[in-house]
Amino acid sequence: MKITADLLRSKGACTSQVALFEELFPQGAVVTVARCRRVASRFDWTWAANKLLGAIAQKAYNEATATAQMACYKARASAGKAYDKARATAHKAYNEAIAPARMAYNEAIATAHKAYYKSIAPAQKAYDEAIAPARMAYDKARATAQKAYNEATATAQMAYDKARAVAFATEAMKS
Repeated sequence: MKITADLLRSKGACTSQVALFEELFPQGAVVTVARCRRVASRFDWTWAANKLLGAIAQKAYNEATATAQMACYKARASAGKAYDKARATAHKAYNEAIAPARMAYNEAIATAHKAYYKSIAPAQKAYDEAIAPARMAYDKARATAQKAYNEATATAQMAYDKARAVAFATEAMKS
């Protein structure tokens, strides 16, 4: 089988793998064991097996690599746990180291917030007073609309409840 950059693109290979392939094999390449071994660490072979091989060859590849893949997953899981543990320790040390600075910042910002809210209080009060009539009119209009809606739907709800009760009673008599 000859692989070309165009073939890889047509199968949806990522840009970086196509660029690497073109760098190593500008004219494309016929697949050989020797070539595969030379570049084994540089390509995503699982992707290649899934996209370039037929069903029988894919199955053989998956069977041949299953043990290695399981070992890889276990090693990655172990490394991930070690990383998480080391990261947690580092994160804790970081938080402890910045705690005094964080406390000083929070105290400084609290003073600024207090001054800010004190300075806008008159404007907030004036705003609340200015919109009070509009808010009251809105609440009144909404209450009127809600009452009209409730009255309009009450008849329909009663008819629905009655029909439902009749349907349930009819169904119960059939049983």
